[in-house]
Formats: sequence, structure tokens, C-alpha cells
Amino acid sequence: MDIRCKKKAAYVNSDEHDIIVYQVEKEIKKLVKKTSVDAVLESLKETKQLCDEKTTCTSFPLQNGDKAKTVILVGVAKAKTDMNAFRHAGGEVSRQIKSKKLDSVSLWFTDSIDEESAGQFCEGIHLGGYEFNRFKTGDDNKESHQAKITIRSSESKALKKAVSEARIHAEAQCVSRDLANTPANFLTPKDFSDYAKKLFKGTDVEVKIHKKKDLEKMKMGAFLAVAQGSQNEPYLVELLYNNASKKKPTVLVGKGVTFDTGGISIKPSKSMSDMKADMSGAAAVIGAIYGIQALGRKTNVCGLIPLAENMPSSSAYKPGDVVTSMNGKTIEVINTDAEGRLLLADALCYATTKKPALIVDIATLTGACSIALGDVASAILGNNQKEIESICNQETKTGERFWQLPLYEEYKEYLKSDVADLLNCSENRLAGTATAAIFLEHFIENYPWIHLDIASMMDSSATKGFQIKGMTGFGCRTLISIFDRN
Repeated sequence: MDIRCKKKAAYVNSDEHDIIVYQVEKEIKKLVKKTSVDAVLESLKETKQLCDEKTTCTSFPLQNGDKAKTVILVGVAKAKTDMNAFRHAGGEVSRQIKSKKLDSVSLWFTDSIDEESAGQFCEGIHLGGYEFNRFKTGDDNKESHQAKITIRSSESKALKKAVSEARIHAEAQCVSRDLANTPANFLTPKDFSDYAKKLFKGTDVEVKIHKKKDLEKMKMGAFLAVAQGSQNEPYLVELLYNNASKKKPTVLVGKGVTFDTGGISIKPSKSMSDMKADMSGAAAVIGAIYGIQALGRKTNVCGLIPLAENMPSSSAYKPGDVVTSMNGKTIEVINTDAEGRLLLADALCYATTKKPALIVDIATLTGACSIALGDVASAILGNNQKEIESICNQETKTGERFWQLPLYEEYKEYLKSDVADLLNCSENRLAGTATAAIFLEHFIENYPWIHLDIASMMDSSATKGFQIKGMTGFGCRTLISIFDRN
């Protein structure tokens, strides 16, 4: 959708379709006083289609002279103070615009709605209109309907900024969604690295591609072990955005298993079809860096994306194998389906060579995360409480919810090996998300570090609000928000 601000105007009868967003019912009357919309409001109120206590979205046809138009009234409940309420409302409106094939729309915000809320509503329009039609045939799927939306209730600098940033945030998340939705036969590790080069061509982001021979020189034995069962070689994509000369970089590390069969410890077939998206952490990182550079943030950030397939074959790594990570620690593999942490281990070791201010890793790492938190939140763990609280507090802005889990010292006992420095996972089913984080902690030295396990939010089973059925791109906007406050 193309959303722009134009000179503030009074509401008048016109041929353009209208969207009116309000929180207080009486403000609609004030806006549309003595117009044809005003005459409809009383009947809507009587049928309880206008309400200040709950979020509503009501559309109705209106005759304007010889022409018919559509008016959509969007009421966001006053009790809903978080930005997600506006984002969800925008998503619902986006689909109404598409289903009604509205081409030119005027968007009005009543006085009680501030610029930030208006921006999040626009972000919802962009996200709610997302479609992944790359592999669908037929004329209906070639190009989705795009409307021109003009905001006429204000032209303040703050609103223009909010609307512009909302578009970039949404574009960034849709980069993540596209990657996570792409089938694995179209997104091998090489395909992903090629995409990164294409995406950042002509931008301020430098792309370095480390191939298998480079990983061998860096002694990334854990990473290489996971990849050895596949004919598709592993890659490490390094993204560098430097826009603040004296700042230490923040390093974002995203798990990039482009398809995960479980390896020799093979998954049941029911658990495998969505494993094209086991690179959702990598997708979140590339989307976030796309957003950070597009926003022009004054910061230094390094993105590290280890890419591999986890496949069973005669050359695959096996339960019982011992592998050596970049920092020299030896790891006994007891389950080849605990592979993502092996990629991350070597990538985190490499991250420490950047002498970072903060390391944040993000991964669809454990099924235990979904068991603990369901499909409403993701897990956050780490060694820097200030950063953990800051990320959790961004929920009201990003709508991405994280819940802190502990890193108890006792969990280290679960990873003790008789033959190596540590096991790659616990031999019991206890505290699976926390023990995975404990494993990663062995590879970050003493640097500030945050671990985000987004397995529980990888996909959405239904379309609702700004969320579209399929892979979510979750975590992308949270990563961007880290740099909004720097």
C-alpha cells in the first residue's frame, strides 16, 4: 500500500473512499459534522456497531451524488493502550481495502489518536496486506491489490516520520516473512547468501560471504559437523553496517538451518514440513539489518548468519560423535536434532572477535519453548538484566512478547559429558529452553549477551489482525527496536 500525508483538511463529502480511525465516539461526530456520514452514525450506534469499550471495524456503502463510495469506521478501544491494538486494526482494514478493491482512500485520525498510534495503524496496513504468492499460478495471484491511501487529518512532521518508519519496519518484517516462507529447494545456504548480496547491493551494508574452506580455516568444527550430511555446502554470511565511528558494534546472530530433518536423529514426518523455516532467526537478522540501514540509525551492527542443512546421509554426523568448536571446546553429540546450537556456538565464538558492546542471538531453537509459553510469547535469557528488561519493555511498541527464563547454575549439570567438555543437549527432558541457552553461554566469553528463542512464534495458524497465516517474521522488529533507543 502507498500511504502518504497531505495538507490537513476538513472532512467533506467526496468521491474518495474513507477510513476513519477513532477511540472516542463523539470525536467522529465532530469530524463528520453536517456530512452524509453524520446521518448514518445514529443507526450504527443503535445497532452497537460503534463502541468505545471494544475494538470494532464497520464498513458501509454511501451514495455521494451519482457515485457510490465505501466508508470504514475503525474504533480502537480506549482500554487498549499498547500499539498492537492499532497494528491489528490496521491489518483488518488492509484486507477490507483489498477485498473491496478500493483504489483511492482518504485516511482520517480523530484528535485523541497521537502520531505514534497512527504510525502503528499504518504499519498494520502494510503487514496485514502481506501475501506470499511466489509459487501460485493464475492471474489472480500475479500481483496483489495496491491502494493509494492519503492521510488528510494531519501533516505534522511527527506523523510523517511515524508513517515513514512504519513502512520500513513492515518492509523489514516482510523480508523475514518471505525468506521463512520460501521452500527449502529454493533457499539453500547458497541461495540465502546470494539473496543477501542482492538485497544489500547499493546500500551502506557490506556483505561478506564465508564459504566452507573459510569455515575450515576458522576451525568451526561444530558448524561444519551439522553441514556434512548435505550436498549443499554451508555458508556464513556476515553483514556489516557502520554508521557511528566510535561505537562498539552490536552483533546479531541468527540461526540459519535452511532445512532440518533432524539428521540421523530424524524427526517424525509430522514435525518436518515446517522445517523450511528453521532459519527464521537468520531471517529476523537480515530483515532487521535491512530496517536499521533504511532508517539510517547512527550505530554499528554486525549480522552473523550461519547457514546449513541438517540432513541424514552416509556422511552425516552421528550421535556419539565429538566435535570441536572454534574456541577449542569439545562437544559430545547425543542428538543430531539439537543442531542449531552447534551452528550458533561457532558463530558466537566469531562474534566475540568483534569485541562487541552486546551480542544478541535469535533462533527457533527448542520445542520446549512452545511447551513452556504456547504460541503467545517467546523466551529470553542472558547475562545482562538491563538489556533483557529493555527488550521485554518494547512489547508495548513492537507487539512482540518475550518472557524471561532463568539460567540456574544447576542446569550446567545437565550438560556434563563423560568424554568431552559438554553435551550438545541434555539427556533428560527438563528445562530444555534454559539448558540450550546454558550451552550457548560457553561460547560468549564474558561479553554482554542475550538469547532469544522464537520457536514458539515461528508461524501463525490463522490470519488475524496484522498477522498472516504462515511464517511470521517474528523477532525482526524487536531487533530493530534495540537500535531505536541507542
